[in-house]
Amino acid sequence: MDVPRELQYNGHWRMAVWALRVGYVGLAVAIAGLIVMWLGFTPWVLAVGEIIWLAAAVVTLAGFFWSRHELPETRPGFWSMRFMLIHDTVHARPSAQRS
Repeated sequence: MDVPRELQYNGHWRMAVWALRVGYVGLAVAIAGLIVMWLGFTPWVLAVGEIIWLAAAVVTLAGFFWSRHELPETRPGFWSMRFMLIHDTVHARPSAQRS
């Protein structure tokens, strides 16, 4: 995945990447909440998972659009940036590689 160098050091991009990672956790909690509800328990686990997921989605979108806005005028398209974001959430770079 060819991520522009500007994005690697952009604080908004890193915020979007981490928010999406938190969103994955929120989604897992929501799925666990569905299972707990199915077993007949209270739906509070589902509610917590949904709140985490929605908050992470808002932060992810804000960071995504802010970082895209800060790129030079030959910006990548939304689809390619979306794939870059997903790629960055699952492929962490060691500190030594960033320089």
